[in-house]
Amino acid sequence: MRQHMFGDVAAAEMHALDMPNAWNAEALFPANIHRAATQALESWITAQDAFSRKHILNNFASSSDGNGDARAGAICASPSRKHPDYYYAWTRDSALVVLEVIAWLDDNKLDYMLKDELKQRLDDYVEFTRHLQGLKNLKYGLGEAKFHMDGTAFRAPWCNAQTDGPALRARAILAYAQYVIKQANGDTTRAHELFALVRTDLDYVTKVWMHPGNCDIWEESRGMHFYTLLAQKTALEEGARMAHTLDVDNGVAHVYERAAQEISHKLPEFWDVDHGYIVATLNKTGGIQTKNSNLDAQALLAALHHGTPKLLTSRAVAATVNRLVHVFDRLYVVNHVQRTKIDGQWVDVAAAVGRYPEDVYDGDGSRGGNPWSLLTSSVAEYHYRLAVHMGNGPLAQYLVQVGDTYMARVARHTDADHTMREQWDKSSGYGRGAVHLTWSYAAHTSASRWRNLAIASLD
Repeated sequence: MRQHMFGDVAAAEMHALDMPNAWNAEALFPANIHRAATQALESWITAQDAFSRKHILNNFASSSDGNGDARAGAICASPSRKHPDYYYAWTRDSALVVLEVIAWLDDNKLDYMLKDELKQRLDDYVEFTRHLQGLKNLKYGLGEAKFHMDGTAFRAPWCNAQTDGPALRARAILAYAQYVIKQANGDTTRAHELFALVRTDLDYVTKVWMHPGNCDIWEESRGMHFYTLLAQKTALEEGARMAHTLDVDNGVAHVYERAAQEISHKLPEFWDVDHGYIVATLNKTGGIQTKNSNLDAQALLAALHHGTPKLLTSRAVAATVNRLVHVFDRLYVVNHVQRTKIDGQWVDVAAAVGRYPEDVYDGDGSRGGNPWSLLTSSVAEYHYRLAVHMGNGPLAQYLVQVGDTYMARVARHTDADHTMREQWDKSSGYGRGAVHLTWSYAAHTSASRWRNLAIASLD
């Protein structure tokens, strides 16, 4: 098994990681790899970027395309319609994809025609949101987890409500509003229109965030969830800032700020002193009963998607990531392999990472959990973002190298034609579950963007 400890350089600079005062954890990074990325890995990342962007847009219905049975602005989790059927628009997944697409608009090298296409799709997403918010007779209201691609309600039994969804959707539209303001040289007319949709979602969040029976992002557990609360807190804070920017009634900003502050007081409770990691769920009220460790990769996703730099670089998150990698490194047979060939060149690989150790979902049944592409990409992103935080120096360089070993792990299990799936079989390493999973592609492009930023900071 690979060694889970700092190299000499990293250990000397551990104090550089900040830690919330309420949490107390010593942590080690999940790898000790010093080999620089090969040109083959660089080439694979570039090719995977292009393929991933293409398939994200393929899964994003646009008013300029023939959408078939999809309403413009709907984003399918996957085009797979059987074994498993993921051809639905999940509120959470869609918002995460939109946040990634908005990030592409900051690329100065982006072709202006593609930029116009992206803006059209974002406008379509806004109108799709307006449509969903106007649907009547929904049992869980804005907390409904998913919808048919034509914009009609999904009426079958499901794990609802999922209240991270409206928060994420508010964040996505707020990010677009920020972009619109910047492009309009300060004209806030369109931003006011967008903020009306944001208010619908955030007003809902203020009323439901404290409810203990909501479902987690894996749609399996009921209780109070770290990911959900952090998503809600961040959305409320960003909504309050936009309310001030747009000079909206100050009472709105105050309500959001107060709710965010109340959530802030709950978050330190998720630090488990005895186990030394952030737990996923507190006050469980239902769902699966076998998740005894409460160790879950959604804690890392929460820090990446919604955390401040202080949280992302905290020892609490480092300890949680380290524990996750340590557990999965020993749990999955595929992790016995520590090197892989990419275009004829040998590259070191880190551990493939799954959701949580007790997981039984295999992508189309319950025969045992597997590593996930999007989660392994997320661990790569985590290291790249730490490198950006550290700036130029040997520790930042070390972190980029560690991130590259997770990228290489993704490359090892991604199809030769760059097709990504939800999972990889824990024994054979071949892809399993939903094909062309939009979130897998978005997780890769996000990790790659942060890698570029980290490398630029080393110059």
